[in-house]
Amino acid sequence: MREADMFTLAQAAHAVSQKFYGDVVTFVNNIVVNYSNVCVAKCPICAFYRLPGSPDAYVRKPEEVAAAVRQAVEQRGVTELHINGGFNPFLTPEYFDQLFSAVKKAAPRVVIKGPTMAEVDYYAKLWHMSWREVLSRWKDAGLDAISGGGAEIFAEEVRRVVAPHKISGEEWIRIAEVAHELGIPSNATMLYGHVEEDRHVVDHIFRVKELQEKTGRVLLFIPVKYNPQNTELYKRGVVKGPAPATYDVKVVAISRLILLDRLKVAAYWLSVGKKLASTLLLAGANDLVGTMYNEAVLRSAGAPHSATPEELAAIAREVGKRPAERDTFHRIIRYI
Repeated sequence: MREADMFTLAQAAHAVSQKFYGDVVTFVNNIVVNYSNVCVAKCPICAFYRLPGSPDAYVRKPEEVAAAVRQAVEQRGVTELHINGGFNPFLTPEYFDQLFSAVKKAAPRVVIKGPTMAEVDYYAKLWHMSWREVLSRWKDAGLDAISGGGAEIFAEEVRRVVAPHKISGEEWIRIAEVAHELGIPSNATMLYGHVEEDRHVVDHIFRVKELQEKTGRVLLFIPVKYNPQNTELYKRGVVKGPAPATYDVKVVAISRLILLDRLKVAAYWLSVGKKLASTLLLAGANDLVGTMYNEAVLRSAGAPHSATPEELAAIAREVGKRPAERDTFHRIIRYI
């Protein structure tokens, strides 16, 4: 990663991707809903959270979320709800029971891909439960998969700077293992472009690979570019601006060269922009994550808005790829 040039890495990664996955590029048609923006973690990388008592803090009612999902199904044909929030000390186990069951009642066929490993840990401590108890309860209420957020970079020296009050990298992996044992698959993310070094990126990807080789239940690896606008790290001058596009290409290419055929690698257009996302499809990536209707976390840090399936298909076709809409579990629904 340090010594090879971007073009060599991209070419090698693209060849590997073509060998194992061919020219198909996939994405899910999904809606994003944040159940709450209240979070006491106060991560300096985040521009989304509000502290308790803030005038623009909110908690969405279960029926409000369910209505939004039903509307998205009817108007946009979404097949997945991606739902996250923060560390909200006022939420009860019953809130999540009602939240997931309300969505399933309103839209039975929609897959609920919800809270991160970090949220599992926070609510387990808040409610005096184990990780397994929280996950089991959520699964019984309707949760189908776990989102891959909160992974950031696994290395502790990086986490101390970017997410000092979240779980460790080791705990993230252990929670993922528990979820996978319970039959709840997950994505895995990596937030890059802040204070990490190349070795931290490589270490993170290898740990995701080891998790996949152990459980086989990771659905997608998503490198997420850090957008520093409006965040504490940017205000303090720790991060001066977004990482260069050359680094984006290297991160995605290295991801493919490490993961080989174990996992799809995403070109997360929402964090890198649509133009660069198409380039990343020639550097080892073969998934565009999703339409992400209503996404607010990255948007609060200056990221672009949502995309239609046709717009995502155009990103793939621009570089000679064959776009396909998939479900959460990577079964092809239709070629576009």
